Parts: sequence; C-alpha cells; structure tokens
Amino acid sequence: MRRNYLKNILKGSEEMYLTDEEKDILSGARGEAAKLAMETLIKIGEINGAEKFVPIKNVHLVLHAYKSAFDAGVETAEKIAQMGGRFCVPVTIDPYGMDAEDWRGAKTPEHYARQQMRLEDAVMKMGVIPNWTCTPYYGFTAPRMGEHLAWSESSAVAYANTACGARTNRQTAIVDIFCGIVGRAPYTGLHLDENRKGQVLINLHIDRPLETWEYPALGYLLGQKLGARIGVVDGMKGSPDSEDLKNFCGAAAAAGSVALMHIVGVTPEAPEREAAFGGNEPEETIDVTEEDIRNTRKAMCSNTTDKVDFVALGCPHYTINEIVRVHKLLAGREINHDTAFWIYANSYALRLAEKMGIRQDLEKLRVVIRAETCMIISPVKDWGFRTMMTDSGKCSYYGPAECGTEMIFASVEECVESAVSGKLEIFK
Repeated sequence: MRRNYLKNILKGSEEMYLTDEEKDILSGARGEAAKLAMETLIKIGEINGAEKFVPIKNVHLVLHAYKSAFDAGVETAEKIAQMGGRFCVPVTIDPYGMDAEDWRGAKTPEHYARQQMRLEDAVMKMGVIPNWTCTPYYGFTAPRMGEHLAWSESSAVAYANTACGARTNRQTAIVDIFCGIVGRAPYTGLHLDENRKGQVLINLHIDRPLETWEYPALGYLLGQKLGARIGVVDGMKGSPDSEDLKNFCGAAAAAGSVALMHIVGVTPEAPEREAAFGGNEPEETIDVTEEDIRNTRKAMCSNTTDKVDFVALGCPHYTINEIVRVHKLLAGREINHDTAFWIYANSYALRLAEKMGIRQDLEKLRVVIRAETCMIISPVKDWGFRTMMTDSGKCSYYGPAECGTEMIFASVEECVESAVSGKLEIFK
C-alpha cells in the first residue's frame, strides 16, 4: 500500500513542475520529514490544480492548542519532530491552549496541561517562533503587499489578504507545518491574480465613519452573506485603524469562510471599485444600512438574562492600544465582585502594558490578564459561566459552542460599564 502511495506521488510530481531543489527534497536529500512534506504538498497541489510551488516568506501554524489538536495532533507533531522536521522559513504559532502564565489559576486540568506542554515541546523542536498569538502581523511577521505566505489562522489570513495585500490561502494544521519545513506552498487559490478579484459588491449606506463596535458586526453580517466569496465594500467613510480591520476580518472569517475582502480606498488592491473587480462585473449586489448592522448585533446575542457574570475581551488578541482604552474607560473603578473580567493578549502587548504600569493598575481593579491564550481555545467551560459579554464578533460566533455560555455582543464601553455594575448596561 505504501509503495502504491509513493508511486502515485511520483506520478503526480510529473504533472506539477518541480525545480531541481524541490526534486532533491522529494528524493530525500533533506531528510525524511522534508520528503514527507513535499510528497503531501504535491498531492494537495494536484487536487487544487496547482502547476507549481511558490516560495513563501513565512508560515503561521494552527496546531497550537490541545483543545483542538487532541491526542492525535500532539502525537503527529511529535512524530514529525522525531523525523527531523525543521522549519526553513520563519514560523509563528496561534494562541497557547491555556494561560501561559497561570494555567493552574485558570482551572486547567492536569492532563490537558501535560498534553499542551507536549505539543509545545514538539513545535519548539521544529524551530517555531513561540509568539502564541492569532495576530502575528503585530510585531512578529508583518506581511507586505504581494508577499506569499502559508497561514492557517482564519482571522490572520483574512487580515493578511485584506489589510496588507499579502497572499495566502487558509491552510490547515499539519499542512502548514509541511509548508514551513520546505518553505513553499502550492501555487493556487489566492496566490493567483485571477482568484483575488471581487465577486460581490457591498454598497455601504452609512454616511459617517463606523463606530468601533460596528466593524465586527459588519464583518459578522458579511461573513454570513458571502461564505467564501470575495466581497468588495464600497462607501466606507473615514479610515479604519488596524484594530478595526483586525476585528472586522476576525468576525467575517468566523461567521463565514472569508479569506479576502476588498474595502474600496482602504485595502491595497482596491484603490477604486473597478480595480477590486479586475474588470469583472459583480455577480451580486448587497446593500447594507445602519438598520442591518443593528439587526446583526441583536442576532449575535443569545442572552436570556441581564446578569453579566463573564466579560471576555481579546479575540483576536487585544493590542496595547485596546488595553490602554480599557484602562481609560475604567478610570480607577473596580470590577464587580460577581463578574469576571478577562483580557486576552499576546506577550508583546502584555510586556508593554507592564512597562507602562497599566497591567498592574488593571489587576488591582480585579481585571484578570490571560496570557497568550483566548477564551475559544482554552478550557473555559469548567468555570460554569452562564453569560459571556464581549466586543468580539469572532467570540460571539464561537462562544456558545466552545465556552458553553449565552452571548452578549456589545461595544467595549458597554462591556466595561457592565463589568463594573455587574448587570447589562446597553447605551443604544
């Protein structure tokens, strides 16, 4: 059976163009793990109609948390490391599967923690950059327009393609590891010019800049309407900052399968509507009004009570700017003793918050900092929270299944006020 598999692989390599270096890797010149990686990527390339590989600048892994990797994922990562798998390009990794600073304080089961550490050891042997974040574009591997990547985290993929004009498909676990080992990805999908053209026109009928909470709500709405199609948002007023785009892309990638969105006048490949469509006519037009966004916000909520026992911020990870904003909004007020208020961020943002004295202030006010993880990929269910409030569209989508809670989606201002009072505070 193994012989037939290799025969099919080698037959496939005749259909895909391979450079001399790639042929050497396939023959085993760089070791067993690299050979297996090339064999697998060739089959994936064939399935997706790729004629060749494209060299990549870096990789972002999603084999990062025991909650999603399970025993099979841990054992596979260990096997690849034992085979001599080593990364030849910079490789970052998604959030840690538990609080990296205080996993016991986060009520992480011992078995879970041991398996998480095994997974960590395996990817570290391969040479991963242990940033443990869903936002690698902040301070780690910031993409540039036209660069080819092999990223897996859905929100990061959408951000890289949309906000930066870089090129990556939504890779999967293990496949991303193989891309990192050989430094290549099949030249297909969003790596190609013809596959990056807009398909659906979204006319935004809001004659003012969007408020911060409206970006994830809009992303959530468009994710549901677009699926995997490429939308072109026209009519957006003002200039969204990187956090707005982060939260917009995170929600769109969760509620749908969005990997690329063009925002006219904002994203690199869409200086104007015509450029975004590349000369094509839209296959569908969607009109979005303020009422549509308000209705989406309501649909993102499933709460049956006004009591708020858990406020969770940082999905995707909070930046130092967002942490500073929470600090200012609290203005020295303590979190209600019946409410848990957690902020999730990567080590880069947390070290800055410490140097600024902000983290210390927040913790005195009963804010809990959860390092390098998030509510979705860590074992939160054990806390027994009934209602979770968040400013994250991505968390709103995954929260009920992954955290076992009812959801309240709101602005960060409303999240802070609700955490202080212990009950739902909605301004609009």
